[in-house]
Amino acid sequence: MDLRKRKVNELILIVLISADLSSWFMVLFMDKRYALNYSLIWMFIMTVQIMSKVFFGVLVYNLYKEAYTDMLTGLHSRRYFYKRVLNKKIKPPFSLLLIDIDNFKSINDTYGHVVGDFILRQFADILRSKARKDDIIARWGGEEFVMALPETNIDEAFNIADAIRKAVEGHCFCCEGVTCSITVSIGIASIDGRANIDDIEQFFVTADKALYKAKENKNYITVAKM
Repeated sequence: MDLRKRKVNELILIVLISADLSSWFMVLFMDKRYALNYSLIWMFIMTVQIMSKVFFGVLVYNLYKEAYTDMLTGLHSRRYFYKRVLNKKIKPPFSLLLIDIDNFKSINDTYGHVVGDFILRQFADILRSKARKDDIIARWGGEEFVMALPETNIDEAFNIADAIRKAVEGHCFCCEGVTCSITVSIGIASIDGRANIDDIEQFFVTADKALYKAKENKNYITVAKM
């Protein structure tokens, strides 16, 4: 029914939101002596529609942020890394860093999780400071982190890894009256422009094996070339 042909004094607007965020409206009205202006009614409808879309836009953004952000460190989550890197075909040169904080369990056992969480957050800040614009950093789980380095050969990847290792080794972590230092072990997998790889999972396994060898020495970097 065309509202312009009705005299409306009272308006009840019910907004129905579908799962795909589109809006539908049910309008109930009553004839009265003095009619509401049609333009005001339409403006009210449009305002509610805009507000509903803004509300759900914010809701979707927050859900996205929670799903793809590690809430402790603020880095990308493992799920985000899968979406951005592991589910796509990589273009060489490309390098991957797997980074593990040495003996982190003993830190939690000795000083507690408050200190442990503080160290993880500061460590994440160090990773951010060493990352370049297109690098992707994520918390892989626990005290293990991953960095994807697009257009980066094996030598460049090693330099970045060593800069991280030195920065962590030289950093003093202070929290709750506790001062401690940590070291990291880093495994690197790298593919150059002459190679080809279709299985990104295997590429990740290679980096994981390199990390395992690095952890045998602690405060060490091991490189594996595909």
